[in-house]
Amino acid sequence: MAHLHKQFDDLLTLINVDPDVLTATRERLALARKLAEQHPEGRTSYSSGSIPVGTHIQPHVGAVSDGDGGIILDRVRHPELGPDGEGEAPHAVTNELVAFIGPRLRDPERTPSYPKARVCTSRRGLKIHFGAPVNGTDVTVDLIVALRRREGRGLWIPDLERAPGSKKAWSASDPQGHVELLTSGADALRRTRRRAIRILKAWNAQAAKPGFSSHQLSIWAYEFIEPGMGLVGAVHTVLLEAALRLQRGEPTKDPRSVSPDLKPLIPDADAERRLRVAADKLAKAIADPDDIDTVTEVLEHLFPKTMRERERAFSAASTPLSTTASLGLAGASLLLPKTRSWREDTTVER
Repeated sequence: MAHLHKQFDDLLTLINVDPDVLTATRERLALARKLAEQHPEGRTSYSSGSIPVGTHIQPHVGAVSDGDGGIILDRVRHPELGPDGEGEAPHAVTNELVAFIGPRLRDPERTPSYPKARVCTSRRGLKIHFGAPVNGTDVTVDLIVALRRREGRGLWIPDLERAPGSKKAWSASDPQGHVELLTSGADALRRTRRRAIRILKAWNAQAAKPGFSSHQLSIWAYEFIEPGMGLVGAVHTVLLEAALRLQRGEPTKDPRSVSPDLKPLIPDADAERRLRVAADKLAKAIADPDDIDTVTEVLEHLFPKTMRERERAFSAASTPLSTTASLGLAGASLLLPKTRSWREDTTVER
């Protein structure tokens, strides 16, 4: 195996989520969904984001592990909600769910019980704090309070910070459909796509202001990665093709044809430049994948924070490194908590 490819495999180890944290995130998301479904307002629930797709990462210290999902309301009970109704947002229903779930999480008769749990309203629904960190990482759950669309696929997602009746109080999305797309294809393709998304998310998180949402990176991976690609080639392809798309001024469409076009979090020109520089750097390493100095230089440019955290961890452990080891990524894995991916909740707990 070429040195570059080995270093990418080691990089995946560096950004692994602590297995205990990942297990707790899955279990707490499942518990939150179960409790929400027990409420009369809960029709059904779903998991979304990185947990069901397998792209959860933990690139930096001092962050929170979020489990994302949603509860789908019974439209028959609430014909006034959503753009298909009278445009009302689910403030009252969300407050009812907050009041319902909190006491049940703290119930000492329930196993597991979380006596310090707090449930708050957030921009899209509920934010659940369990008050029980796992190996120093706070593990929380976000539950969107969603509504099935009358026409077409997908859900209506509320914005509870908008004024009631505002045209921008709801947006269309298809989180369940996106999970289906990102977990589709042959085993080898799914594995490469999953690993590439994790690398791309780690790269994106290096910047003081990330340029792209995790969702946009995932959709690019779905579009551009093809069967037979290796991990390094897949990452380079996504970086290069995304840069070319922005250069041409072409939009990134929702592959489920539900949500609006996906846009970078920074100006398009800056986003295109960031992608192209990364693609060019990686191409340099691809051209000479066994040159240790070149590969090290490229990785330190693409993943500076992750490399610094790794060096600090080894220094703190007083682990002597050989010259060869210090140039590469060989050695014990380093589990680094991930950055927040959700806005802070806005109202008081119940």
